[in-house]
Amino acid sequence: MSQLSLIIKNEYLTDVRAKSFWIATFVLPLVMIAFGVFIGFLSADSESLSTAANFAAPDKDSMTPDKALGMMLGMMLTLFIMMYGAQIFNKVKTEKCNRIVEILATCVPGRTMMMAKIIAVGLVGLTQILLWFILTGILAGGLILVFMPDISFDFLAKSVFWRGMIWSIVFFIGGYIFYGSLFAAVGAMTDKNNENQEYMSILTFLLLGAFYIGEYAVDHGEGVFATICMYLPFTSPTVGTVNAVGETTPAWMAVLSALVLYACAFLSISFAGKIYTSSLLLKGKKFLPKDIITFLRSK
Repeated sequence: MSQLSLIIKNEYLTDVRAKSFWIATFVLPLVMIAFGVFIGFLSADSESLSTAANFAAPDKDSMTPDKALGMMLGMMLTLFIMMYGAQIFNKVKTEKCNRIVEILATCVPGRTMMMAKIIAVGLVGLTQILLWFILTGILAGGLILVFMPDISFDFLAKSVFWRGMIWSIVFFIGGYIFYGSLFAAVGAMTDKNNENQEYMSILTFLLLGAFYIGEYAVDHGEGVFATICMYLPFTSPTVGTVNAVGETTPAWMAVLSALVLYACAFLSISFAGKIYTSSLLLKGKKFLPKDIITFLRSK
């Protein structure tokens, strides 16, 4: 086996066997459901929350099943990228504080270690999502058997469902690689909790911005602003998914958006690999923008 596959296997098995993985897999859905119920309860008795919810909601007259599916998938992809990108950041930062990385760096290229982290966390995320789907299916099957509701599964035969799944996978992989490499680079630049947090904050705000721009694109996907954001790698995972699934823009624009995203992801891996390799073994230093430029100029 190659160095990359060995590191991926070790990282994946270590994460999957950890108690925190199973706790998050079973507890996180319950927390999200409880949070939704809590916000719904407050909105029922709060005029301010109800007004805010109505302001953020898309136009009901122009909302179609395609747009609704695109909005849901776009929002979910952004949240997943944010969640698993933070895991990459924490894993790289923890490894940098461990002296073992100094030995590992002598025999494994820095870019290989970075790619192993990104791929391993991605596989862990896919495993977690798959488990959520299985648990949801078991729960839904149990409720159907007990209560026998009149539920139609005709949506599984509609092209919009499968088109949405394909486009969401395409944009998720590109967006995850793009942002994952940036999170890995930022994690390699810090070995203390209070260092370089501004870079982490920038990535977080970019993802939050993509989240709300994607919601805006549900009703204004054909506009100039949404079209521009569709070709920016920082927002295209969300806006591209919303427009592609909702068919707000022509198919060729969605394909071009995906191609631009993957090209930027490739460049991001190249640049982030230089930062990762140059800064991983440097400890006790707060890196400035000029230091990052020096890293990018290195071979």
